[in-house]
Amino acid sequence: MDTDTTPAWQKHASAIFSGFFGDWLEARNNPLAMPMALFHGHESVDPASPCVEASGSTLCLSIHGLMELESVWTLPGGDGAHYGSLLAAANSDITPLTLRYNTGRPIYRNGETLADMLDTLVRQWPVAVERIILIGHSMGGLLIRSACHHGQRHGYGWVGQLSDCVYISVPHDGSWLAKGARAAAELTGRATRDYLRVLGEIIDLRSEGIRNLSRGEFVNATEDEPPLLPGARHYVVCGSLARSHLHPANALFGDALVHESSARGRERKGWALAGVASFPGIGHIRLAHDPDVAVQLKEWLL
Repeated sequence: MDTDTTPAWQKHASAIFSGFFGDWLEARNNPLAMPMALFHGHESVDPASPCVEASGSTLCLSIHGLMELESVWTLPGGDGAHYGSLLAAANSDITPLTLRYNTGRPIYRNGETLADMLDTLVRQWPVAVERIILIGHSMGGLLIRSACHHGQRHGYGWVGQLSDCVYISVPHDGSWLAKGARAAAELTGRATRDYLRVLGEIIDLRSEGIRNLSRGEFVNATEDEPPLLPGARHYVVCGSLARSHLHPANALFGDALVHESSARGRERKGWALAGVASFPGIGHIRLAHDPDVAVQLKEWLL
């Protein structure tokens, strides 16, 4: 039974408005600021009292990106399958879950909330949890890193059960589009023309979540960036607009939002990745629901 009865248009409106102004909406208790929520298929899951049919000892949680919903994971074909459900079909011990959250909040705050939620979920899960898989698309991958940081800092048990983190088109070194918005706001804000300064102020209204994407920030500004969580395997999936590696569109725009170098975290130090897969000609959004990516995830995670 579908326990989420919110109309589809309202869900998408909330996702878009939350992405642009989520921190502002939350501060004003606006209902468009969607709360963080877990789902199994279309059914909502209460972390404090999870009731999921055929609960397995492996949890696979898929986390969407900026202005998206959990529906971004749905593969073509009309049967509602997504990466997590395909893994579960191949291994009945895997329970696929998806996350919905306010993407306009600062990523570190969403990371704190997710770390707490996973702690509650794992402690209340009907069977002992032996393994956790986290799959993040775009901002969702930064949220994974943030939750790992907070979970480790608080000594949460689920961190020790986390076996695999998959980062799908994640702007570890920042997104060119978010960087462009920041540069445009700074440039127009210094302009002598009043109308240009007003334009700069409008651009500067973007949420903290969007601001975080310009540098791939996922911890509080007062904290140093932690390394990838030790003890877990870390995988990267990246794509590009054009199939040819030398095509200028790839150099300019990457997969439309993230360059391959950023998805690989080439500016990060001391990274040890268990696997990297590139999919030329597959753009940013499609990477969240592409059959070829699904095959790769099965090879890595099963």
